[in-house]
Amino acid sequence: MKKMSVGFFIMFAAIVVGIVGIIIYGGAYVTSKPAYHYMIAAAVVGAISEAGALKMPKIFNWGAPVAACLAAAGFAYSFTVMTYPIGYVISGLYASSTLTGYIIFAVVALISLLLYLIAGFTGMAKES
Repeated sequence: MKKMSVGFFIMFAAIVVGIVGIIIYGGAYVTSKPAYHYMIAAAVVGAISEAGALKMPKIFNWGAPVAACLAAAGFAYSFTVMTYPIGYVISGLYASSTLTGYIIFAVVALISLLLYLIAGFTGMAKES
């Protein structure tokens, strides 16, 4: 019989934190569509791997590393469009309050990425 492991619950937390990050990203000063797409894809891959982890754990345990790669790509794309606003804040052309939405998203996205990585190393299902 297969049982859920700690990674199953960590993966669930990563999905929830990732969805919260997607919602928060809408409040950033500048947004990127590929960042949305990659973050949504990470949440979808995570949800699919959660659903199938108890049936076929050898196949669906790969969902967490794949979701971590997608979340990392989403974070990278979100950073590329923020280089000019960050430079403008440093030079004094923009107020520092224009970066608060992105900074909150960046923290939440990195937490989600770390949770995906931890879930990938622990596995989501185990034999009892």
